[in-house]
Amino acid sequence: MKKLVTTMVLLACAGFAAASGTEPVPSITVAGHGKVVYVPDLGYIHCGISSDGVTAAEAWQKNEAIVKKIFVALKNLGLEERDFKTTNLNVQPRYLHKKDEAPKFLGYTASYNLVVTVRKLDQMGALLDQMVGAGANRNMNISFGCSKLDELMDQARAKAVADARKRAELYVTGASAGARLGDVLGISDTPHHFPGQMFPVDARLVAEGKASLPIAQGEQELNVTVTIRWAIDNHRIEPR
Repeated sequence: MKKLVTTMVLLACAGFAAASGTEPVPSITVAGHGKVVYVPDLGYIHCGISSDGVTAAEAWQKNEAIVKKIFVALKNLGLEERDFKTTNLNVQPRYLHKKDEAPKFLGYTASYNLVVTVRKLDQMGALLDQMVGAGANRNMNISFGCSKLDELMDQARAKAVADARKRAELYVTGASAGARLGDVLGISDTPHHFPGQMFPVDARLVAEGKASLPIAQGEQELNVTVTIRWAIDNHRIEPR
């Protein structure tokens, strides 16, 4: 019985040694980059409205009246409500701070942030004028985007994958004439946020009629990075 147990233990140890002695698969990890250049067909106007009041209700009502006025101005230029997006609502107390004195309560400030999608880019200047004229008074910015963003992302990803493979093949075959890329062992796609570059606009200058200029969107770039790990096949095919 002891011999049987000893034999089983030896076999188990031998199997463990063989498993632990397995060499790791040779591999190469390469990052590929893909870039797509496009002309934007969408614009975004980001704006804020703030109002002060003795009470929170008063500040809120003042802001509400301005926001409604902005909505009316936008609709008069042909925009639809589906292109209006509220991004922030806030009411907070307002204090006067002086050195060596306790803060003095002044009232409340209501804040509202709005993003407007512009589908006719030649309207950007007129929309800015109307929004400021209706009461938009803070955080004015414009940015550009594309209605076919998913398609552009796929194009950039395809270019990134091709770039990664080209580099990997160059490195592997250059290092050893008999080596080639094997199976894909892993892929990671760099998370990509696409807000577009923001261009600040001074609401005060717009109100004074000094900033109403034609807006040219130009060309924009979309960049994607993909990291891929391949196994390296070092098998050499002997000539017959």
